Amino acid sequence: MKPNLITPAAYLAIIFLFLTTFGLAALNKWIPLGIPDGFISDFGSTWMGTLPGGLFMAYYTIAITETLAVVFFSLSLFKLEFLPQKSKRWLLTGLLFSLFIFVILAYGLRLIGNFGGTANTFFYFGATLLSLWYVQQTSRPEEQA
Repeated sequence: MKPNLITPAAYLAIIFLFLTTFGLAALNKWIPLGIPDGFISDFGSTWMGTLPGGLFMAYYTIAITETLAVVFFSLSLFKLEFLPQKSKRWLLTGLLFSLFIFVILAYGLRLIGNFGGTANTFFYFGATLLSLWYVQQTSRPEEQA
């Protein structure tokens, strides 16, 4: 596909959307430190609450993965991957990584019976998959490496 102004603008919008989504989520998990009472009350009675260390591993797995997503999308932005002829490596990595984050979140929400939240997360997964497809379709193979 021939590059135009719309494609870089769309890449920027995708990058900023995911930076906002995961940036705020990660920030809220690290500040203040500690596992929130709501997380403990929701997941404490599940199998995750019986793990050694309680919910520490589950909560901080989410915090770390969301933070890594911010790193990937930040790298994409700082490496100007929204421009034509630039590699889309970090953008594609961030989008692919986001799919797995949404799987983790959907599993947790389904586990506690939050079907509305699970449905929303399913939508996020689909929108991420669509974004991934768009980037792959609008960039040349050498830009995807």
